[in-house]
Amino acid sequence: MKKLLYAVLAIVVVIVVGIGALLALVDPNQFKPLITEQVKKATGRDLVISGDIGWRFFPSIGFTLGQTEFRNPQGFAEPNLVQLGSAELSVSVVPLFSRHLEIGHVSLQDGRVFIQTRKDGVSNLDGLGQPATQEQQAETAPSQPTTAPETGTASEPAPSPQDAAAQPWTISLEGVELVNASAEIRDEQAGTFTSISALNLTLNRFAPGEWTQLDFDVAGQNGELAFTANGATELFIVPALNNAELKNLQLAATAKDPVNDIQSLSLAVDKFKAGDWSAVTFAAKGEVPDLAFDAKGETRLKLSEAFDSVQLQALALESGLKGGTLPRPEMAVKFNADAEYDFSKGMATLSQFKADVDEISVNGEGSFKAADIPVIRFAVNSDNIDLDSFLGLDKKEATQKTGDEGAGTTTAGSTPETAPAADKNKEPDLSALKGLDVAGTVKLGKFKAANAKLANVLVDMKVAKGVLKLKQFNADLYDGSITMQATLNANGKLPTYKVANQIRGVQVQPLMIDVADNDVLAGKGDITMSLAGTGLAEKRIRENIAGTVDIHFADGAVYGVNVPEMIREAKAKLKGKRAEYVKEERKTDFSAMVATIKLGSGKASTSNLDLDSPLLRIAGKGHTNLVSEAIDFKVNTSVVATSKGQGGKQVDEVADLTVPIDVKGNWTEPKFSMDLAGLLKQNNELEKKAQKEVEHGLEKLLGDKAEDDEVKKVADKLLKGLFN
Repeated sequence: MKKLLYAVLAIVVVIVVGIGALLALVDPNQFKPLITEQVKKATGRDLVISGDIGWRFFPSIGFTLGQTEFRNPQGFAEPNLVQLGSAELSVSVVPLFSRHLEIGHVSLQDGRVFIQTRKDGVSNLDGLGQPATQEQQAETAPSQPTTAPETGTASEPAPSPQDAAAQPWTISLEGVELVNASAEIRDEQAGTFTSISALNLTLNRFAPGEWTQLDFDVAGQNGELAFTANGATELFIVPALNNAELKNLQLAATAKDPVNDIQSLSLAVDKFKAGDWSAVTFAAKGEVPDLAFDAKGETRLKLSEAFDSVQLQALALESGLKGGTLPRPEMAVKFNADAEYDFSKGMATLSQFKADVDEISVNGEGSFKAADIPVIRFAVNSDNIDLDSFLGLDKKEATQKTGDEGAGTTTAGSTPETAPAADKNKEPDLSALKGLDVAGTVKLGKFKAANAKLANVLVDMKVAKGVLKLKQFNADLYDGSITMQATLNANGKLPTYKVANQIRGVQVQPLMIDVADNDVLAGKGDITMSLAGTGLAEKRIRENIAGTVDIHFADGAVYGVNVPEMIREAKAKLKGKRAEYVKEERKTDFSAMVATIKLGSGKASTSNLDLDSPLLRIAGKGHTNLVSEAIDFKVNTSVVATSKGQGGKQVDEVADLTVPIDVKGNWTEPKFSMDLAGLLKQNNELEKKAQKEVEHGLEKLLGDKAEDDEVKKVADKLLKGLFN
């Protein structure tokens, strides 16, 4: 036992003596010139070790390094590419005998990296790693023994085949610590700037097959964006990266620039390993121009073992939005979906997605393929979308009507005439159509826009090479249906369009009331339309639209005018009497109405307006100016048989009477009046009868003088003046 104790004591004495001898005889600072020379040879750059190099023996053998600087070439904003305030490193000796490199705690204090690209394109990284020239080596080469040992010299035994086949080395690291590190990347040629003002990182024991703890915090700036981040996680280190794992990841960050303020951003992952599902939660709160948001969400994530795809399952996102640019001051958004991204194909797919924006809810599926022109495909469904309510248009219309009824004034620059005037001449920006390949379908149970109400809507559309094609648009519309195809080409100086649609069995009056706030026409209508034009600004549409509109209405009425009433009034005037009848509703019923409207040169005109009823035949022609909205129509109304009028009054002795009616005014206030001069010209018998009635009256009044030629001339002039 004593011998064993003596042996151990002897070993301790030898170690102590050896350490003492090492400290006394070997000064590590004498290696500074050798280290700097070798760095110069390898990189062509200067290494300056200002601080001392010191030994460290407890709890393991190692060394400490004082302030050290790795220089930049001349002509850069900072003298150093890399600099360290101090560093510590140690290695355990005993594990070396088992071919295991056990590195102790590595600590780097006040480290800094500076990377610069000048305006001339030269970077301080250029040439790094290239050997120094002979002149550079001569400038820094210290005097040294020519017999300095080198790895692989003849004095060292060559590795034996047994050593080469020996067990491979393993490595472990007790920990890494970065304290107050900083970095700056400046690209003056590109005008970009990124800096890290403070980086602190702690990594606990680091060894394959073991879990380790990582903590960090960082603050910096990218251009005008200032950011901070901190996080923590546990890492499972393995030799093959695809088997690495992490768990309990917690990340928090902030970012702010002159217009954006991300007040908080957080991410949490319970665990992560390729091929396994991970539970992920995230949240973000902040403000961007004219929009404040507060969002949170969760999902399950899986990265394939081959690292070629990532899947999201049960993605759920909720966000509150506030801002003046929104349709409403506050909005609530919800989004749920399953998603997948294939890295090899650049393809992202959404399946079973559901998006809720306040009361609007849509669902469906879609895909996105990354390319020079992105490829997007979608299929969207919704039970009910009311755009007017969502965009607040119904409230604006109600407010406008209330304002119109009063006598209030508007402030300068806010009058209804001022704002739309600029918009009517402005073309929409359609440049985005040239960079898209989009195709998909939309199915809606109910849809309301511009106060028009549709049901069972189906839209099939495609955008490619700057051309938007509405391949199919079907919908139920006011007890009828509509089918439409359209093309919009954005490749020219001005966009061009073509529209063809068919409306069948639509109740016209409720449609006109809802869309145009006009109830002048009622009936069941069929409309076939073929239109084309250049330019989408409102003014250009009115000026350039061309084509035809065929109208067929049945069992309807024209409101605002009672033609039978006007006929009875005409009859009374022709007899020189006042009309005696009960005032009736200003409405003219018809059994059928047909018209072909031709559009072009800023006008819509027709020459075949025909309206039939059991009592009347109405034919008309004329035009309306699409720009000024002025109306100029001439309508001829004929009584085709003796019959009772709409109010039950007898209309007799006027069979085959034709009454011309002028329609003037504008779209919102059409004005109807009887053309008495035309009435006489178109009805010769009535004109003769009126002439006789006038002559009979003159005979009673003037006696024999009524036969005088001068009196007759005056009578004719008075008669013509009466009806002109």
